[in-house]
Amino acid sequence: MARIGTFAPATLTHADRDAAADLLTEAFFENPGHVFIYPDARTRRERLRWLMHANLGAQLTVGTSFAAKTTSGEIATMAFWHAPGARKATPERMARFGFAEMADRHGAEAYTRMVLSVRELELRRLAGLRGRESWYLNNMVVASAYRGTGVGSRLLRQQIEEVVDPSGHPASLTTQRPENVTFYRRLGFEVTDDRPVEIGSASFTNWIMVYR
Repeated sequence: MARIGTFAPATLTHADRDAAADLLTEAFFENPGHVFIYPDARTRRERLRWLMHANLGAQLTVGTSFAAKTTSGEIATMAFWHAPGARKATPERMARFGFAEMADRHGAEAYTRMVLSVRELELRRLAGLRGRESWYLNNMVVASAYRGTGVGSRLLRQQIEEVVDPSGHPASLTTQRPENVTFYRRLGFEVTDDRPVEIGSASFTNWIMVYR
């Protein structure tokens, strides 16, 4: 893959896990889906950092990372693909990567909200694909210092041209921020579902998007 401006393309490894968890925690601290899981802002950062670190253990095992780094090795932007036909996130598989500890660490309510929201988002994403397998884009974030530089859009555009388009499969994602909808639309994604996710008396905004 060619350089992305002044940034170098990179594949993340377990050596990047701590730095990636910090980046995801910063990016998702105010994200509606994660606020739904951890509504108490006083404890959210510590708990979200644990969740992101656990999530990365799964992503680095079953997903394929792509990223751009600075000359000093800092992650400027990152994401993961789950390839068409990849194993789906079931509660049993999530337990193997340590997610089952979440109930003891953060309470049964947080764990239940996480499981139910993941299940609902997956059902809606698959409905938008109408039975087709897809490349699933997960944890696409840009570090705050590099937002507005175009590094995220250039990296994802490269990935679409080099990975998604030649495969003949669509790509799909979920997002809870309206500004992300605008970002992904510029790259060819379309909204297939924009209903809020409602679980019990709580809800959060969400969009399912598909690149065909």
